[in-house]
Amino acid sequence: LRELEASQRTLLAEHEERIHGLEMERRRLHNDIQELKGNIRVFCRVRPLLPEERERQRGLPHLHFPPQDPRSLVLTRPDDVGRERRAELRYDFSFDRVFPPGASQQEIFQEIQLLVQVCA
Repeated sequence: LRELEASQRTLLAEHEERIHGLEMERRRLHNDIQELKGNIRVFCRVRPLLPEERERQRGLPHLHFPPQDPRSLVLTRPDDVGRERRAELRYDFSFDRVFPPGASQQEIFQEIQLLVQVCA
């Protein structure tokens, strides 16, 4: 029984050492990926309207989330100058990822979980 315990402890120590080495490799690879992508990543989450906001404005007609591109957000607004009405102004924004108002916490966490190194 003592021999079995000793061999199990040796095996456990080997596995712990291997796990430590693999964790160091994972961190190194993560840092390499971050450097290749750029160290700063920008996410955009548009929160749902509050009930009182929903009453004042009917939805979010000025925000557009292109379905084919989860990295873009388009902001539009009519340009009223005096009585003259001009064409709609359009602003295109690009992010690493855009989350529309209906996005769940789980969906957002799944996107960023590999970026989270320490959570306290």
